[in-house]
Amino acid sequence: MLSDEVQWVLRNARLHAADPALRSAAGFAQGAGRAAPVHRAQVGRWENGGVEVTRELVRRYESVLELPEGQLLAAVDFFARSRHPIRAAAALPPRTDPDADATLTLLERALGDERMTGLDWDRLSDSLGRMPHVLVRTSDWERLFRRLLQELGLGLQLDYAQRAEALARLAGHPRSGAVVARLAAEVVARPDAQFYNDTLSLLQFTRDPEALSVLFDQLRAPTNASSLRACLIVLTTLVRGARLEPETRLEAIRLAVQHLRDPDQPYLVHRGAANLVRTLGPAGSHRVATVLTAEDRRVAASIIRDGRAITSQAIREAHQRIRAVLEAGEGRAAAGEPVLGDLLQTALGETNEEDRSNALCILMLSPQASIIGTVHASAFADAMARDDHVAAHESATVLTWMGQLEDLDLFERVALSQATPPTVAMEAGYVVGNVVEPPGRRREEREASFARRVAEVIATGAGDPHAELLRGLVYVLGMRRRRDLLTALADALPEPGPDPRAMPEIARGVLGWWLAVPEHLHPER
Repeated sequence: MLSDEVQWVLRNARLHAADPALRSAAGFAQGAGRAAPVHRAQVGRWENGGVEVTRELVRRYESVLELPEGQLLAAVDFFARSRHPIRAAAALPPRTDPDADATLTLLERALGDERMTGLDWDRLSDSLGRMPHVLVRTSDWERLFRRLLQELGLGLQLDYAQRAEALARLAGHPRSGAVVARLAAEVVARPDAQFYNDTLSLLQFTRDPEALSVLFDQLRAPTNASSLRACLIVLTTLVRGARLEPETRLEAIRLAVQHLRDPDQPYLVHRGAANLVRTLGPAGSHRVATVLTAEDRRVAASIIRDGRAITSQAIREAHQRIRAVLEAGEGRAAAGEPVLGDLLQTALGETNEEDRSNALCILMLSPQASIIGTVHASAFADAMARDDHVAAHESATVLTWMGQLEDLDLFERVALSQATPPTVAMEAGYVVGNVVEPPGRRREEREASFARRVAEVIATGAGDPHAELLRGLVYVLGMRRRRDLLTALADALPEPGPDPRAMPEIARGVLGWWLAVPEHLHPER
């Protein structure tokens, strides 16, 4: 089991307790009236491998520190998921067998119109995962996935993490594989989908033989840049644990290099293709990197050769800035932790997006999240000032998880500027959409500005880059539940036309996705 990582989760949470009295082992051992007192030495045994870490122990830490239920358990699950992608139950399951009646009650709620919390999904998915022979109809599996995928697209912070883990568990259930493959094939066939990655990601958590077929079909004939990028991310993870036939492997490398060398594809597709080449072809990857360097595609060559898109010096400097801020504040005791260092290295420097996403999700749930977000907002601004859009993309990837309220004006400017490359503006939009902003005049002005820019893109934009930009801008309005603005934009669209790739038709599907979300699926902020 991931003993070092789990012990770090516990220790890190204690050292950053909101109540300073709980940061010492002696203070924490007293239980703060929320758990039975123990000797201070017991805390050392919990956090240094002296005893087995159980679900009940992690819950004790959450209770004593007054953290939301499941916050530390979610971090443990993501550490475990990075080692073993296919897993149908919690990494630290309850000691008792699933309660069949309670599970049925949750299942009926999930299949109905009642609100489900992230914790509800956590409990339902764990219980079903520990019932390998559970009788759930195919149509009900599909309804579960469709609902949870919608909720995932609306989730933030712990709400998002618990739903993402629940989706992975349900996809890993021995009875759900065929449904997962069918849903993935359905979404990648739609040029007007709002999200691709959430659905395609399910394929890495199933052993269904159709998973690879769906991804290879998309690799051969991508629907658009967004679907291709999602395909590359998932295929890179999937092939690490799959034994491919030599012909299949060679075809995947050939197609990845073809997409990598296509000048019309955006950087994020090039990054995904380079990661796939790096994963599939270690024997020939050096030769591919040499060719790409000669073609002045040094970023792609760096990803294939070194697994990173920016210089090691830039990664090291960002790491040092985060550590310096920690050491200057109340996080000094945790600043030099090896597990934290590994997480930061993966989150800041690793271009493999599934590994990176797992690390970013863990950091998002950690006390260091705001510091990491602030440091990367500064790095993003610096990158934009020198027109280094690769570095801007890398920082924006971090900030979609850990953007801070005080940096919203920066990302609004970048997202709405016509001078910003569309894919950078798209990511800036996702950053804005993922930051919770209190009600007020400034928030209303910001949302109105995004609506005006969406209308401009619909009227004048064309091609994949502007379709991706549209998704990022509309995301802001959708996440802020501005149904009035979304409805006005949809009502202003021209009559449906014959070309599904035309911008008004893409907009019709994207706006329609948000307008079709039932009220009970929106999480309570």
